[in-house]
Amino acid sequence: MKVVFLGNQTVGVRTLQAIRKRAEIVGVVAHPPDPEDGVCYESVYDFAATSGLNLIRGNGRSPEVYRFVMDAKPDLLWITDFRYLISREMITLAGLGAVNLHPSLLPAYRGRAPLNWAILNGERLLGLTAHFVDEGMDTGDVIEQVSYEICDEQDVADCLNILYPLYAGVTEKVLEYFESGRVPRFPQEHSRASSFPRRRPEDGLIDWRQSARSVFNLVRAVAAPYPGAFTTSHGEKVNVWKARIASDTESTTAPGRVIANHELGPLVQCGQGTLLLTRVAAGSSVLRAGCQLGV
Repeated sequence: MKVVFLGNQTVGVRTLQAIRKRAEIVGVVAHPPDPEDGVCYESVYDFAATSGLNLIRGNGRSPEVYRFVMDAKPDLLWITDFRYLISREMITLAGLGAVNLHPSLLPAYRGRAPLNWAILNGERLLGLTAHFVDEGMDTGDVIEQVSYEICDEQDVADCLNILYPLYAGVTEKVLEYFESGRVPRFPQEHSRASSFPRRRPEDGLIDWRQSARSVFNLVRAVAAPYPGAFTTSHGEKVNVWKARIASDTESTTAPGRVIANHELGPLVQCGQGTLLLTRVAAGSSVLRAGCQLGV
């Protein structure tokens, strides 16, 4: 089976490694130059280049990428963490169609940053879905789906460490289906679908008027390797990488006020409840008791 792969970052590398065990990779489409490649994540481009694979950079709608895929004559397109929609014309270049790996339990959390959004919303049951690609955004029939549970002590980095082997395992399982000629496909229940937009670094700004639970989930959702949640104190930006809910009771103290400095870190009043900041970046020296954050 001949496969053209389109993808990015560590999940893309893990998927590529799994595909190479069971299929012939006749082309790799990596993202345009990405400043996170080789810094925050592994690089699909570097992996493909050092592996001697047929390689191009580009987005899913460029004529150059279309010609590259057409010349490769793939049986199957495989997509992992590729941020660009691809055209129906490109999908038809592969006789078996196109498969995407999406880190949510579709039809929930379609769209961008599903893992971050799920943690931000306090989800405990997360997952990974392999589905056929159609002209919609994560709307195609499901082939395979796996789930996993997380707890309050786990953040987005912990989820990624769970997901990396799942990407490889689901890839091998789906390729087995194609090899057997019996590929299951289950239409999504579109009435149960939810979708979310992309997230930007500035979305990590903490609003202390929210509940301690909401701020806590934000910290977990955008922890490293993402840009992190942050606040300001005396005009200085302060990243918050780890936190712990101290209480969830109402208070008359103004949200964002540092109530006390404990051994583990500053205790901050939220709209409802208090949050203990157990790991903050440089600038934490300004988080003294009595100071007001977010101004």
